[in-house]
Amino acid sequence: MTSTASKGSTPLPSAKPLETGALIAARAVAYIALLLVAGLPLQALAAGRALSGRMRGALGVLALMAGAASVWWALESVAAMAGVPLAELDQSTAEAVLAATPLGAVMEWRLTALASVIIAAIVPLKVLRAPVMALAGAVALCSMALTGHAGASEWALHRWADGLHLIAAALWIGALVAFLADALFGKADVEALARFARTGSVVVAVLVLTGAVNTLAIAGLPPVWQSGWTLLLAVKIALFGLMLALAAGNRWRIVPGLVRGEPGAEARLRRSLLLELAAGVGVVAVVAILGVLDPAA
Repeated sequence: MTSTASKGSTPLPSAKPLETGALIAARAVAYIALLLVAGLPLQALAAGRALSGRMRGALGVLALMAGAASVWWALESVAAMAGVPLAELDQSTAEAVLAATPLGAVMEWRLTALASVIIAAIVPLKVLRAPVMALAGAVALCSMALTGHAGASEWALHRWADGLHLIAAALWIGALVAFLADALFGKADVEALARFARTGSVVVAVLVLTGAVNTLAIAGLPPVWQSGWTLLLAVKIALFGLMLALAAGNRWRIVPGLVRGEPGAEARLRRSLLLELAAGVGVVAVVAILGVLDPAA
């Protein structure tokens, strides 16, 4: 996920490490919650599944978490722009900055979309529920592409690429969480795992292509190889490679073993999915840090 910081969320040079750390934490929590809010209903659609009552409840809670984390992230961003700690940010300054920057409009869109997810979780929409929740979740997630490096970019293609990148990442993360929940609390769905192998190939292709576009738009050519941003990008790519290796192992070794009824195959699947999800969370953490760094510094 190459999506980066919200426009104006990069701390001023005078920002203290603790303040920068709070901004990074807010970004990371918002990213994870938004990825799940979009990814779980997208995965349900891709798998042809209805959303269970438990899943709807979980999505409602995640939408609330995403909204709270987004407000935290926005306030940390405003405080960074104002050059003050969040504790010293007053209401009039926050309102003025939100009104004068795209951040205010983005927050309106995101919170409205998240409210739609919560309403869809409660209202009896039957067959329309998953599409409505997936669309609202995707809108909330893609609002991240209207801020930060993508939002400030002169390339409209950068924003489109960032949005597609986020949706593809959400589908992968959502699938991992869904499959892991099945493996931990029930029985692994071998057919769903096998079907997602084809979808996963498309997801990986989209992530690689859009990630390349985003990196080129942000860092340019040639990039500053010795910068902290570039080093962290290398860490992100390494974690992405680990996810690919684990996914390939699932597809070509563990799932066929499950089909054959090999002893211990389900335990291996659980371990592999846990490691893959942990690597995905690591990617999100790196993205949260990349967003507060200057690629050329």
